[in-house]
Amino acid sequence: MSVLQNGQCCRLRKAVGERVYTLTTEKGATTALFKAIYSAINERYNVDSYKSINPKDFHGALRFIDNWKG
Repeated sequence: MSVLQNGQCCRLRKAVGERVYTLTTEKGATTALFKAIYSAINERYNVDSYKSINPKDFHGALRFIDNWKG
């Protein structure tokens, strides 16, 4: 099974952070949102970690993050 390269993982982490801080800047809320978005990604792509997303799903994962509502 293929997994994401380090640069792709970094890009996903950055996208997650940008999305969370677009939704809120409240400290307690950001922690909950980070947990929720990573859980949503893992569930959507059926993986234990975003790092295990298939590279062919990389761009879809970025779109998923951009459209995630929390």
